[in-house]
Amino acid sequence: MTIWFMKKYWKIINTEWQRQLTYRLEFFGFRLGNFLEIAVQLIIWTIIFRQQDIIRGYNYNEMMTYIIVGWLFLFLTGNYGFEEKVSTQIKDGHLSNFLTKPIGYLRYIVAVSIGRISLALGTSILIIIIFIAFYHKVMYFPENILVIPLIIAMLFFGYFIKLFLSILMGFLAFWTTEIYGFHYSFGVLSKLLSGAYFPLGLIGGYTLQISLIFPFAYTFYFPVQLYLEKISLLQGLKGLGIEILWLFALYAIIKLVWKKGLKKYESVGI
Repeated sequence: MTIWFMKKYWKIINTEWQRQLTYRLEFFGFRLGNFLEIAVQLIIWTIIFRQQDIIRGYNYNEMMTYIIVGWLFLFLTGNYGFEEKVSTQIKDGHLSNFLTKPIGYLRYIVAVSIGRISLALGTSILIIIIFIAFYHKVMYFPENILVIPLIIAMLFFGYFIKLFLSILMGFLAFWTTEIYGFHYSFGVLSKLLSGAYFPLGLIGGYTLQISLIFPFAYTFYFPVQLYLEKISLLQGLKGLGIEILWLFALYAIIKLVWKKGLKKYESVGI
């Protein structure tokens, strides 16, 4: 029974690998975009630091590390457009095919996401290695190795937080067919609140406190701060606890929205 169960998921993952490799040019295009995005941030902050040595507690080395390590964490927790995948299956009526299969839809999406990220990680990590090769002399490396397992745990839960958020965004297709604008806005907002554009500490005040209420900061900003040893292990553990609470909350919301959305889906006879 267990072997059959694992084969079922392995087949889903393998199918996603084949699908991704079919569109090699699109795959390369996304990675090129990632490369340029990182390069632009590094160039901008290099220019800014020519004018001053310290910016809100960050020196040049720490900022370069923040960008490069932060994007590595972004790649490790990325779900690569699952909002669009879920919404398309709902809009096109393909969701009906999954309702009769011996596997829950959420489990199916998780398996597909593993297939997608495992293939994308190779090229994504290669991009980071290239930047590390150029900037290794100015990069910061943590002295306390105990931060590493905590960071890994935060990235693990962060991956599922972002996946669950993407699924929820995709579920909007139960009620409206035009949701690309919501997807785009959600992507920009999540990057902003996670600290991917700039360290949230540069904002400070109430804006920072408000951003820490949401789960985004704990998938990017907190792990990087932990890596830079700008927060303590205790603060990191607190962040991990908040991540776990958000994960349970999002799972409960997904189950609720799924039930309500499915009633809407079946009522229109898709």
